[in-house]
Amino acid sequence: MFDESGNVEPGVLDKDFFEVLVENGSDAIVSIDEQSRILFANRSVERVFGYEPEELVGEPLTKIMPERFRDAHHAAIDAYLETGERTLDWQNVELPARHKDGHEVQLSITFEEHHYDGRRVFSGIMRDITERVERERELQRQNEQLERFASIVSHDLRDPLQTAKADVAILESQPDDGDELLAELDDTLDRMDELIEDVLTLAKQGESIGDTARVPLERVVKDAWRTAGTDAATLDVEGDLLAVKADRERFETLLQNLFRNAVEHGGDDVTVRVGLLDDGFYVEDDGPGIPADALDDLFAYGFTTSDTGTGFGLSIVEQIADAHGWSVEASTGERGARFEFHDVTMS
Repeated sequence: MFDESGNVEPGVLDKDFFEVLVENGSDAIVSIDEQSRILFANRSVERVFGYEPEELVGEPLTKIMPERFRDAHHAAIDAYLETGERTLDWQNVELPARHKDGHEVQLSITFEEHHYDGRRVFSGIMRDITERVERERELQRQNEQLERFASIVSHDLRDPLQTAKADVAILESQPDDGDELLAELDDTLDRMDELIEDVLTLAKQGESIGDTARVPLERVVKDAWRTAGTDAATLDVEGDLLAVKADRERFETLLQNLFRNAVEHGGDDVTVRVGLLDDGFYVEDDGPGIPADALDDLFAYGFTTSDTGTGFGLSIVEQIADAHGWSVEASTGERGARFEFHDVTMS
């Protein structure tokens, strides 16, 4: 069976050896007939799809296919059987499949056609590329975020910088008018500092979170209020708040941005109320509310209805909520602006 060098001699491996290779290979292999009924599935389908091979044999291929692709699959098979023309490349096609537990698996698939016992058989050799696809998506997200930061730096920071330079030039040429210009310059530099702080927050936080734990909602609300509220403003915590499963640091940042937003739009003496929903919590103030024409753009980067705001506070709020898997909705409530957070794990 082996030559003097220890290599396998050509032609001596039997059929059983190759069947073992196919059966136990790292790629999932599924074969179907012309009616898309599964005729064969190797052992690797369990690792890729969560099914034992015997659970798939005899079932339609659509069992491991997302519902939105099923009609297109049948149409493509029918067209190929009728015309012999392929509607897509059969080599390394990237498509999602459906796992037994319902989540989608990203696959690279190579299709083959065979004739067996007078029948046409189609096989797919399927490699799980979910991790690679997720890395590519994360890289794309990072690139998009870098583009946003470049836009912020080039536009939103450049304008106040030019204003500051102009004030300095006037001060140099007209020193007697300095007091008013110095005040304007101080305001401009404060705005630049706020912009830089928000951009750094966006860059640092991203759309991922650290370890989550059971966080007492009332405690983190009060901690956030100490840094974002004002002496004249009022915090009203309704009822006995439960605990939230969250990254505590980022959750506190979310609340701080909501509280600052309330003070910015509602004034130093604004009242902010925090309470529970059936599947989450809300934050509401008694300020002027949200203009109807601003609701669609409220969470967009750089959007603000204030002359002094940076436009990034609510973007950070949405980003942190998304990272936790929460949905956030904004509206004008009974008193003012209202932000509701749903799909929150409470205890």
